[in-house]
Amino acid sequence: MLSADPIQPWRGIFNLDSGFPDGRYVQPKFNPSYGNTSSPVMFDPQYLTMPYVQHWNFNIQHEIARNLVLDVGYLGVKGTRLRGDSLSRLNQLQPSLLQKFGTALLNPVRNAEDAAKNGIAYPFAGFSGTVASAQRQYPQVVGNSTISDVGAPLGFSNTHMLQVTVDKRFSKGLTAFANYVWSKTLNNAESGINGVQSSLDYYNLKLEKAVPAYDIPHMFKGYIAYELPSWSNSGKLAKAVFGGWSVSAILNYYSGLPLGLSGASSPLSNAWNGGSRINVAPGDMKVSGFSKDSFNLANTASPTNTYLNKSVFSDIAPLTLGTAAIRYTQARGFGTINEDVGLQKGYRISEKYRVQIRAEFLNVFNRHQPGGIVTDVKNPLFGQVTSVSGNRSVQLGARLDF
Repeated sequence: MLSADPIQPWRGIFNLDSGFPDGRYVQPKFNPSYGNTSSPVMFDPQYLTMPYVQHWNFNIQHEIARNLVLDVGYLGVKGTRLRGDSLSRLNQLQPSLLQKFGTALLNPVRNAEDAAKNGIAYPFAGFSGTVASAQRQYPQVVGNSTISDVGAPLGFSNTHMLQVTVDKRFSKGLTAFANYVWSKTLNNAESGINGVQSSLDYYNLKLEKAVPAYDIPHMFKGYIAYELPSWSNSGKLAKAVFGGWSVSAILNYYSGLPLGLSGASSPLSNAWNGGSRINVAPGDMKVSGFSKDSFNLANTASPTNTYLNKSVFSDIAPLTLGTAAIRYTQARGFGTINEDVGLQKGYRISEKYRVQIRAEFLNVFNRHQPGGIVTDVKNPLFGQVTSVSGNRSVQLGARLDF
C-alpha cells in the first residue's frame, strides 16, 4: 500500500524518475474465511440480470363541445426484477425456530456437549456461538450476522392509474384545465433498496408487499383563467379602472400519504437478524369521530387529537413476528386542500410603456392541515396529531415594461 510518510506527510511518496519503490506494495490476499471474523458481502449470482419496466396505456379523447376536450385514459406500469438488496437476508434465522427453541436460542454452544444438551447438531469442530447461530445456514459467519447480498433482483412494483382530463381551450376570455387521477401502487422494492428497511422474513417475502410511501390514490388539479371584458365601449375612466383585468385560480386536492408504523421490539434480542413489525388487529385504523376543528395545540395528548385507533395497534410479544404490513392504505396522513388565486391587470401608459400590477393570494381560504401524527407504538403520544400547518399568504407586485 502506498501512503504518505507518517513523519513528513507533505513530502512526495516517491520520485517517479527513481522507479517504483520496492517493499511498499503489499499484494492483496484472498481470505476464504473472511466471514468468520467480519460480516461478509457478496454480489448476487443474478447481479447482472437487468430489471425491466413495462408500460401500457389506453386513451379515449372526445370533443364534447366547441373548444372543450375530454380525455379518459388508463395507464399501467409494472416493474420486474428490481434491485432489492435488503430483501435478501441470507443466513437469517428461520422464524419457526423462535417457537421451537424460545429463549434457549441464546444458550452458548462451545463444544459438542453443549450442542447435545440443547438438542442440536454441533456445526463443526471449533465452533463457538449460540444455539441461534448454530442453526443458521452458514454458522461460521461471525455473530448472528446475515450476508449482504448486493444486487439481488427480488423487487417488484405494480401501478394502475385512471386519468381523466378536461381541457377548455381559450375562448370568450376563459381557459380551464382539470385533471383527476385515481391510482394504486403496490410494491416490495421500497423496503429493500440499498438497505432502506430489512425484510421481516426472508423465507416469506410476500409479507413485504404493501403500498409505498408515495402512494396517493386520489389527486385533483385544476386551473382556471378568465379575462374580464375590456370595457372598450365605456368611458376612459371605466375602461382604465375595470378593463384589462384577468383572474386565475390553481386548485390542488390530494389524498394523504400512507403512514409508516414503527416502534416494534425485536422478536429475540441479540439473536434475531431480520426486520421487526408491530401487531395490527382487525378493526378501523382511524378514529371515526376525529375532527380537524377540535385539534388542541396546547395539549397534544388531548383525546380530541387522537387520530389512530390505538386499540388496533400493539407491540409484539417475545418470540413472535409482527402481523403488520409496512404501510396501509387505510392509515394515511392528512391530504392537501389548497386554492391559490391571482389577479392581474395590464395597461399601456403610452406607446413605449406598459404597466402590469398583480396580486396573488396563496391558500386563499386560509386552510389549516393537522400533522405530526406519532406512529411509534411505544411513544405515549402514539396515534396523536401533534402539529398544524398552513396559512394564507398575499403577494403584491408591479412591473414596468419599456
